[in-house]
Amino acid sequence: MRTLVLAVALLFACRAQEPAAASGELRVISLSPSTTDIAIALGRREALVGIDQFSHALPGMGELPSLGGLFAPDLERALELRPTLVLGVRSESQAAFFAQLRARGVRVHEIDSSGSLEDILGTYQAIGEELGREQEALALVASVRDELARIAGSVADRGRPSVALVVEREPLYVAAGGSFASALIDAAGGRNVFADLPQPYPQVSLELLAERAPDVLIDSTQGAAVGPDAEGAARAYWSRFGWVKRVELVAPGVMTQPGAQLAEAARILRARIHPALDRTAAQ
Repeated sequence: MRTLVLAVALLFACRAQEPAAASGELRVISLSPSTTDIAIALGRREALVGIDQFSHALPGMGELPSLGGLFAPDLERALELRPTLVLGVRSESQAAFFAQLRARGVRVHEIDSSGSLEDILGTYQAIGEELGREQEALALVASVRDELARIAGSVADRGRPSVALVVEREPLYVAAGGSFASALIDAAGGRNVFADLPQPYPQVSLELLAERAPDVLIDSTQGAAVGPDAEGAARAYWSRFGWVKRVELVAPGVMTQPGAQLAEAARILRARIHPALDRTAAQ
């Protein structure tokens, strides 16, 4: 009898670690604000059972369990949530974590957050297939394309200032031709001075940035979006260089997180590149 009781207890313990796939219930953990945003846009908010700590900033996400940061998610907590699907961003730091999930029978879908605009739109469709929302994903792709075309049309008759989008200051990293951010700069009526570089976000020298002397330098670093003091510090940082003509600031992540709000990101860029146009539209 004692052996039977121990066997039953062991069976229940093993089942507690198993995914909920047998029941057909979709239980999703999203470990990136980008994938969380896409899942919500595709109408799968109710399937989310856990998110990374940064996704809590998205509307309505505050009550979901947190799995920690992007680079140190809690494996034990993740397994307790019995996910059938985990969405995340491909990275070396999370490779072992994702491998452990797969070894336990959990389906994992990783996206590349540094791809081109077409790559990101393809991500919508791939996640839509995982979530059983293929038609919604196609509609989202069409909507983003239409919005970007409208934004581009609104600045078609204006000049195209040269733009550099800085994503890190020290060392210096910029958005280049391989990034979706470069396509958003184009849609917003700008011309990326680093569009000829094939990498998404390469490290460049300050001398090269000075040589290309953009009309508008957009700072998207951590320090540029933490309140008036930090904004003042960001402007003071760039004002040291005589070749800097105009500095604009955007919140970190706006141009590097490929969620469902690409059109909104393009509008933000348009407001920085063509502020007079944006003020006129608001009047």
